Amino acid sequence: MGAGVANVNDPETFRPHIGTDFTVSGGERPVILRLADVNDAGISNGMRQFSLLFHGPGDRQLPDGIHAMTHDALGPLEIFIVPVVGSNAARIVYQACFSAAAGAVQKNGN
Repeated sequence: MGAGVANVNDPETFRPHIGTDFTVSGGERPVILRLADVNDAGISNGMRQFSLLFHGPGDRQLPDGIHAMTHDALGPLEIFIVPVVGSNAARIVYQACFSAAAGAVQKNGN
């Protein structure tokens, strides 16, 4: 991996950042999403699968799609997110799902 590029194929890249904010750019104003959880399904049939759950403001729903976002420690990212069950008037819950060949997941982002 190049310097400053987060290894998004590894759930351990995100786990230390649970409870921190990701800023989604674009649109009229940025939207802040808080990383709520990292669900690691492990490796099955040679594929590493995990998902991220984010909480966003209840008054502004982002559409399904790839969103450019930034994080203080991880830097710029582009992640496909979708709103999911669990949303209410106070927050919208988004999920990002990842699947990669197990060999593509390398320790320490290298």
